[in-house]
Amino acid sequence: MHNPRTKWWISLIAIALMLTVVSGVSAQSNVTVTLSVGGDAPTVGDVVPLTLRVTHPTGWRVIVPTLEKQWGEFEVRSQSTPVITASGKGTETTTQKIEVIRMRPGEVQTPAFTLSIVDDLGNLQDIAVAPVSLLVQSVLVAGDTALRDLKPQADLMTSQRMVWPLIAVGALGVIGLVGYFINRRRNRPVVDKRTPRERALATMKMLEAQNPQMPDDIKAACVDIAVCLRDYIASTTTIPARDLTTNELARQLKINDLPADWITRAIDVLRVCDSVKFAGDVLELTTIQGLIDTVELLVKQCPPAPVVTQPAKHTKLNGVTA
Repeated sequence: MHNPRTKWWISLIAIALMLTVVSGVSAQSNVTVTLSVGGDAPTVGDVVPLTLRVTHPTGWRVIVPTLEKQWGEFEVRSQSTPVITASGKGTETTTQKIEVIRMRPGEVQTPAFTLSIVDDLGNLQDIAVAPVSLLVQSVLVAGDTALRDLKPQADLMTSQRMVWPLIAVGALGVIGLVGYFINRRRNRPVVDKRTPRERALATMKMLEAQNPQMPDDIKAACVDIAVCLRDYIASTTTIPARDLTTNELARQLKINDLPADWITRAIDVLRVCDSVKFAGDVLELTTIQGLIDTVELLVKQCPPAPVVTQPAKHTKLNGVTA
C-alpha cells in the first residue's frame, strides 16, 4: 500500500500534467489557419493564387517559412509579404498571397507545412497548415484530333548561292567569337581570398556605413544581417544554415556542441530578422545597430581566432647562442 505522502505527490504531478495539456490546447485554440485556392478551373501552366490566412490574438506575430522553388507537385512563382489587419474582438488576421503553377493535369494536394507564431510573451509555437486539394485541367479539348502545323513551312531558296555572302557571314562569326571571349575574360569573377570572419565583419561594416533610415532600407538591412550570419555559420561549421529554418538551425547548433550563450544570441538575431522579413515588424535604427554589434561580436567569438606565437629571439653572448 502507498503511504499518504506518496499519494499526495502522485496527485500533484497528475494535476500539473493536466494543466500543461489544457494550456497547450488553449494556445492552439486561439489560432485559426486556412489555406484557400483562388481562380476558376486552372489549366496546365496557369498561375494559381493561394491565400494563407492566420487569425490570432492581437499582438501575436506569424512567421511564415519561405517555400522551396519546387514545392511538391507545384512550382512557386511568388510569396507576398504578410499583411496584418485587425479582425475585431481582440484578434488580428495575417494574410499572405502565394502564386504557384503545375505543369501536369490532374487532382493534387498542396504539401503540408508548418508556420511559427510568437505570442505577446515571446513564446514560440509551431502550427501545421493543412493541405488543400486542387484540380488542374488539360489544355487539350476532348475529341480534338485534327493535326495542325506549329509554325508555317519555310520557303526554300532556289536562287544560285554566291560565295561572298558566306565569306561575310564567316568573318562576322569570327569577330563575334573573339568579342565573346574578350568580354568573358573581362567579366571573370574575382576570387574572394578573405576568410569567413573577414567577409562577415566587412559586411557588417558596410551595413553600418549605409545608415538605413527608411522602413524599406531597415528591412533590407535585416535581410542582409540574417544572410551574413547564416553564411558565416555555414562557412565555419558543417551545418547548411542557408537551407534550414531558424528552429531547425537552433537544433543543429546544439548538436554541434557550440557554446549555449553564443547559440542563444545568434538565434535571437535571426528571429528578430525573421519577424521583420515575414511579419512586417518595424524596427528602430538603434535596434539595427544593436543587431550589427551583436553579429560582429558573435563572429569574433566563435570559432576562436588562432593565437599567433612570436618566435623566440636568439642572442649571442661571447660567441654562445642564448
